[in-house]
Amino acid sequence: QKNLTLDTLRYENKFFKKENKKLKKLIDEKTLLSENYLLTKVLLDQQSPYLKSIIINKGLKHGIKKGFSVVENSYYVGKVVDVNHLTSRVLLASDLNSKIPVIIEPGSFQSILSGTGKNHGTLQYLKENYLIEGKNTVYTSGAGGLFKAGIPIGKIEKNQLDEENKVNFFSDFSQLRFVKIKSFIKEEDN
Repeated sequence: QKNLTLDTLRYENKFFKKENKKLKKLIDEKTLLSENYLLTKVLLDQQSPYLKSIIINKGLKHGIKKGFSVVENSYYVGKVVDVNHLTSRVLLASDLNSKIPVIIEPGSFQSILSGTGKNHGTLQYLKENYLIEGKNTVYTSGAGGLFKAGIPIGKIEKNQLDEENKVNFFSDFSQLRFVKIKSFIKEEDN
């Protein structure tokens, strides 16, 4: 009985040390960024009306508004689509309803990244004469003023003119535990 309790405490201690290390890394990341991010915890959401969304533990009380962008490890993962007093819903970039104006580098090609319901997206409305080579990086373009330009989203896996351009997201949306939120919405002139 005594050894079992001691082993349990050792495992708990090991778990909390690892979690503490991850949180310290997130805090250090936050201080390195020039923007002021709000660190939030991801809550489980089993009854979502959306295909791919998460609930976070920050809401109106914390200054969260619809349209705020959400990042994990400085990678774009989604945007806030619903806000309550203490929680908010984030529509992930992988959701079928997600459409994000993007820019592809190298080449500065503009496109729309659409979610597929899986851990990748597809590029739409890309002009046929734009030849994209494999391993191009996809970033938010800033078009429409919703998101800051230049937030990395993923890499193009392959490209052939007769096939879709598949974008593998940098973040694994099934493993999100902590995310950061920042308002990149441009303020309207009064």
